[in-house]
Amino acid sequence: MVLLLLVFTTAIGFASYRSGQRTAEEFTIQLQNEVSRHILQYLGGYLATPRQVTQTNAAALSLERLTLEDWQVMGSYFWEQMQAFEIQTLFYSEAMEGQLLLSRQEDGTARLYRNTEEMDEWNMIPMSRQGRFLPASEDIPRSLMEILNQVAMQPASEPLWQHLPSGNLLAIAPIYGPTGDLRGTLGVETDIAPVGSFLRQLTLSQGGQAFLVDRQGELIASSAPQHLRDEVSQEGSGRELMDVLNSPNSTIRTAANVLLNEFGSLGNVQGTQILAFSQANRHYSMQVTPLRDEWGLDWLVVVAIPKTEFMEPIWLNLMIIGVLGLIATITAAVMGCQLATWLSQPLRQLTKSMAQLGRRSGSVTIPLVVDDSSQEVGVLGKSFNRLALRFQTTVARLEQENGALRETDRLKDLYLHNLAEEFRKPIEEAIERVQGLSDRPHEYSQQDRRDLNRLRKLGQRLLELMEDISDLTQIHSGQMTPQLTGVELETLLDEVVEAHRPLLQEANLDLERRDFPPPLRVTADREMLKQVLEIILENAIQFTEDGSITVSTAISAPMGRTSYHELPEAVIAISDSGIGIDPQQQEKLFQPFAKIEGCPESRRGPGLGLAIAANLVSLMSGKIFVDSEGCGQGTTVTILLPVSS
Repeated sequence: MVLLLLVFTTAIGFASYRSGQRTAEEFTIQLQNEVSRHILQYLGGYLATPRQVTQTNAAALSLERLTLEDWQVMGSYFWEQMQAFEIQTLFYSEAMEGQLLLSRQEDGTARLYRNTEEMDEWNMIPMSRQGRFLPASEDIPRSLMEILNQVAMQPASEPLWQHLPSGNLLAIAPIYGPTGDLRGTLGVETDIAPVGSFLRQLTLSQGGQAFLVDRQGELIASSAPQHLRDEVSQEGSGRELMDVLNSPNSTIRTAANVLLNEFGSLGNVQGTQILAFSQANRHYSMQVTPLRDEWGLDWLVVVAIPKTEFMEPIWLNLMIIGVLGLIATITAAVMGCQLATWLSQPLRQLTKSMAQLGRRSGSVTIPLVVDDSSQEVGVLGKSFNRLALRFQTTVARLEQENGALRETDRLKDLYLHNLAEEFRKPIEEAIERVQGLSDRPHEYSQQDRRDLNRLRKLGQRLLELMEDISDLTQIHSGQMTPQLTGVELETLLDEVVEAHRPLLQEANLDLERRDFPPPLRVTADREMLKQVLEIILENAIQFTEDGSITVSTAISAPMGRTSYHELPEAVIAISDSGIGIDPQQQEKLFQPFAKIEGCPESRRGPGLGLAIAANLVSLMSGKIFVDSEGCGQGTTVTILLPVSS
């Protein structure tokens, strides 16, 4: 009892630990997926605004609804967009005409800067919070010159994003004239600060971090409380983006180093990646998701979550299990000693008597000798005597009845086989005579010829029934053994389809082939497989009034297997658009002589075809399935066979 308790306590503790560990890992992955999804959704909406504004303004300028000549209209238009979309800066630069730039101020006002060929310097027009122009004039600030310098350094020939030295993003779109020449450039400055605020609002576990980094290693935004941009400004230089390896947050630095060690460069990260790393005795799970758009944006969304925090309740649970297991072990040791003294002697005697019964299993009754000093064990021994006698008597009777049933079954199969063989010859003779009469059509009326043709078909169906009964009895008695070889599936299907082409034409049905492209060979008995395909195709023709039949082949992974070294399975599917089968009736299809409810009497057969097909497929180590959504929905019969090596 003590050993069992120790084993069970250890097993329960280990199972609890493994289950908790899997739960923690699954929860970590779910949390990472959810956080990444929220970040991607937010960025998709946040960065879509400047793109949409740029594209809208580009369309207005291309249609000449906005011009630099009418700068007040364009300035008011820019001011309305700035108020509606909370944009920092909008500008338009036209090579031959000039430039127009609108900048948001911290107090809610705006400043409109314009410059033309006729003007020697920039002209600044303040705009009130209501969008009215105010008289004033000053040079353009150095911070706003960053935008114009960024465009001048690399004129845009297509829509793209540009990083400003201040860390903000600049959406740039070229404007082309009617002749296709570059007319000017539109730009919208977007502040990155709200992205960092959004990341800090995300619900992450203690110590978890989410951050954005570009492919060059510059930190765009993060959930860390520190500022992402260097606050040290040198003479003549503005603030620059911080390198991710220089981040004040140790988790972000460690995660960046892990990415560089794993991929060599951030530019080599392709697709979503899951990595793990450790820092300060804490284990982290990190998910990296690339973010790209059609304007050339290429960032990495990194979410790092510590798993140690999720494991703390699991360790507490293990400690509780250990303490309870120790208490139960001590209790079991004390109680076990007392119980052993009381039960060991009569149980030894009972075990001895049971061993005697085992050695003399051929005897009908073996009385167990049990000491009456233990009443419970004595009752148990007497009950065992009675049960042993009844069990042996029942087993003997069942063996006799089972032997009689097997003999009856064998005689039944032999009788049916002999009966089928006995009827085969007279049926064939009758068919030949009817065929001989049919060969002289001029001697009979049209009605007689129809009756002869019907009689021939009935004889043929009766002959097929005899053959089916003979095949079923041979399969059931084990006389039919498959000769497994490599069978080329496409060639065999060609033979079966061509043999049934007249039936398809007579039923006015279309047949479509969808063969697996490479030559597909299966391990099967060729004649058995041909018989199975003929049965299924004939059923499809028989139960389809109009429409089409589709024969397709494919391969799939072996069902219920996980090894990639095992050969796949070939899939043969024959689908029809016929009367279909009620799902509640489908389990009867493979039973001999089964009658399906709802099937028209004129199309109902003896019910042996699919039973024979299922047995033949089983002999070839294959599987067969029938699928139908219901009456009038068509039927699909699927065969799975091993692919030949």
